[in-house]
Amino acid sequence: MAERKSPRRSVVDLAGETKLGSQVLAFDDREVVQLLRAAIAREGNQTAFARRHGLERSGLNMILRGKRPVSDAVIKSLGLRKLYVPE
Repeated sequence: MAERKSPRRSVVDLAGETKLGSQVLAFDDREVVQLLRAAIAREGNQTAFARRHGLERSGLNMILRGKRPVSDAVIKSLGLRKLYVPE
């Protein structure tokens, strides 16, 4: 008798069956940079934002220009955290 294989299920299917996960807002890196721009504008300028959050202004500028990825410190300063989601 041949062994029956169960159909391959995605992690989304499995999470739904087990009632794991929650509904959240999810941002990609481009959107996080837009949030950073808005937070800097609210603070007044890059220097003021950097001082308030203990960050390097030059690092912020490089993130805004796309020369450096968004750092964990910037993510934390925006009140965000990293989250893994299925593709």
